[in-house]
Amino acid sequence: MSTYEQAYSNTTTDLISVVPDLESYDQKKLITNWVLHSGQVYRADSVGFISQLYKNGKDLGTAESSLVNVDDDNKWYYDSANDVVYIDKESNPPNEDRMEAGVDWVTLKTRVNNEQSERIRSYVGRPILPRKGVGTESASSRQWDWILIRSNALLTCAELIRPFNQEKAGMLERQAIDPEFEMGLLDRLKKGDYKLWNETTSDKVQGVRDVAIDSTTTGSIIDIKGEPTSTDILKIQIQTGGTLASGSASTLTYSVWGGNSSGVKVSQIVNAQILTGGWDFIGHGVSMRMSPGLYVALDEWEVELMGGESVENPSIKVIQATR
Repeated sequence: MSTYEQAYSNTTTDLISVVPDLESYDQKKLITNWVLHSGQVYRADSVGFISQLYKNGKDLGTAESSLVNVDDDNKWYYDSANDVVYIDKESNPPNEDRMEAGVDWVTLKTRVNNEQSERIRSYVGRPILPRKGVGTESASSRQWDWILIRSNALLTCAELIRPFNQEKAGMLERQAIDPEFEMGLLDRLKKGDYKLWNETTSDKVQGVRDVAIDSTTTGSIIDIKGEPTSTDILKIQIQTGGTLASGSASTLTYSVWGGNSSGVKVSQIVNAQILTGGWDFIGHGVSMRMSPGLYVALDEWEVELMGGESVENPSIKVIQATR
């Protein structure tokens, strides 16, 4: 079997950022009722399901397939039909060591993390796309939106600690999904308070991104206005560098490229126009404003525009009707 789905959070730093002492919730149980079975093989009855056995914190590896194979030090076997675990101990009885049973912690975290990512997909109920491709990853170089990463980590931590602390688990879960007040991160995503990176919003300007900026450049695009008449990705590049300053005539020029039938950022829209520092046209009914500062030739920005109707989930509005 295989899957094309992925978890949004990792099982290390993302989880620790939510619960710093998460490792203390490792779901192992102590086994103390060992008795001699035969020779140097010991047994413990009524221990409950065991997938991994640990001695003093060390994983003893995969269980043997039958009792007859428990013939060397630290080999073990779990008889699920009779709920009995056996271990071969050459030196000292197992009661003199810390013997623990449980699911492998890494395996458990991975399974719960995957389950909660599936829960998120079911709850959000709209397309969730990875941020793949040049220039699309987030500022932290992640391929998923922060709201998904954080929500996945919150829900995973909640499930991992629930057997030990239900109150804390509930508190963590409500930060992502809040059935009572609907103020969790995913609740607000569904209501339209947040959007995913690929969704068109009412402002239809998806953002300004630095593409190639000289280390000495001090200015930048600081504002965008206008209603895009087309969906496009614009390349904005300084042609003639210099210092843009209030009270001085500008000698700086800029050019803009957009898309056509052959590709994006290949068709010139603006050719070496003066950069005024006011509202300078960049195409498709949109203008930009750049801050005073030093600019270097070939400094480049990218502006993504979304024309047409919004596809995001609208915010839920409440009105009071009287008669």
